Amino acid sequence: MELIEVEVKYKVEEIESIIKKLEEMNAKIEGEVIEEDHYFNHPCRDFKNTDEALRIRVRSNSIELTYKGPRISSKTKSRIEVSVILNDSFDSILKLLGYLGFTKVAVVRKRRKVYRLGDYKISLDTVEFLGDFVEIELRTQKETLHDAELRVLELARKLGLKGKPILKSYLELLLEKELSTSR
Repeated sequence: MELIEVEVKYKVEEIESIIKKLEEMNAKIEGEVIEEDHYFNHPCRDFKNTDEALRIRVRSNSIELTYKGPRISSKTKSRIEVSVILNDSFDSILKLLGYLGFTKVAVVRKRRKVYRLGDYKISLDTVEFLGDFVEIELRTQKETLHDAELRVLELARKLGLKGKPILKSYLELLLEKELSTSR
């Protein structure tokens, strides 16, 4: 069975209140990192049209290559995801993707504070040019998509996150913002 990532994202104005609620729920902080996500497009199909993504995530201590399949739900940002940790240099990875015909689309930079609450990963993100967000993520192989979505949405409610979750990726939000400011 494939690993499914069920994720919801909310834009927030007051991130400190979320931190307080996480602490009250005994969530454990895993750390804070700076992430730089480099997104690429396939040479033979447009990932924007197929709702897929290929990303290299660069942190101070790791480089991760991730493929994200098309969304499989309209309620949450749920999809199949495959990631590998790379041991080579970032420049070598860029060369490899270039030789294969992949082109860089954009770079998303963020400061991410990560909490763990049971099998949930909660990320408090400050995204360059976009603002503050809370992401709740659950990776599962054992439960149905419906049950996992209900669990994630219930945790969002307990954290006081209101409204519908944002189903767009940071990449989509950034590209939309760039498009609207260039007009």
